[in-house]
Amino acid sequence: MPFCPQCGVNNPSSARFCDQCGAVLIPVPAQAQTPTLPPTPPAATTIPAGSPVVVAGPNSCPQCATAVIPGEAFCEQCGAALLNTPPRPATPMVPPAQPPPSTPTPAAQPRPNAIPAARTTLAPASLVVRSSGAILSLPASNEAIVGRADPVSNFFPDLDLTPHDAVTHGVGRRHARLFIQGGQIYLEDLDSTNGTFRNRARLVPRQPVALLNGDELRLGSLLLNIQI
Repeated sequence: MPFCPQCGVNNPSSARFCDQCGAVLIPVPAQAQTPTLPPTPPAATTIPAGSPVVVAGPNSCPQCATAVIPGEAFCEQCGAALLNTPPRPATPMVPPAQPPPSTPTPAAQPRPNAIPAARTTLAPASLVVRSSGAILSLPASNEAIVGRADPVSNFFPDLDLTPHDAVTHGVGRRHARLFIQGGQIYLEDLDSTNGTFRNRARLVPRQPVALLNGDELRLGSLLLNIQI
C-alpha cells in the first residue's frame, strides 16, 4: 500500500495522493509478488457545481508567497493551509492616519527695551550728608557750583554746604562743579585747597569724572553720597 511521507497514513494501492493530507504517496512493495493487472480506468465522476476542487497543492503559499513542496498541507513559513484553501486576498495596507497639521503659534515678539530719556538736568539727583543724613536736592539745571556761602564777597553757590559745617571741614567757596554731559552727571574739582575725592580717589583739578549712583564724595573732609 502507498505510504504517506507527510502524515504516515497507509492509503489504497491505487491512490497517488494521500487521502488524509493530499501529499504525494510513496509505494511500499508488497510481501508477495502479485501479478500485475492492467489498471482499471477510473469511472468518470461528476463534480457538483459549486463544489471545491481538491488539488495536490500549490507551488507557493497563498498566504506569504513562500515556495512550498507540492502536496504539503501547511506552509512551513506561516502555517497556512495549502489544500482546498482559496488564497486569502491580500489586505491593502492603509497608512496610519496622520494628525492634522497644527497651526504654528507665532513666537512672541520680544518687546524692545525702553530707552530711558537722556538726562538733561541734575534733578532729581541729590547729595546725602553722611554725618547727619540730610538730603540736598540738586537744582533742575545742567550744572551747579558746590561750596560755601561768603556774604562778605556776596558769593552764594548753587549748593551751599555752610549749614553742614562746611568751614570746619575745609570746604571752599567754589569747591567743585556738578554738570551734565551726554546724559551723565560729572564732578569737577575747581582748584580747591583741600581737594575733591570720589570713592577715596582724589580728583585732578579741572578733569571731570563721571558719577555713578551711590558714589562716595568728599569735599575737604565733608563726606557725602550721591543718589542718581
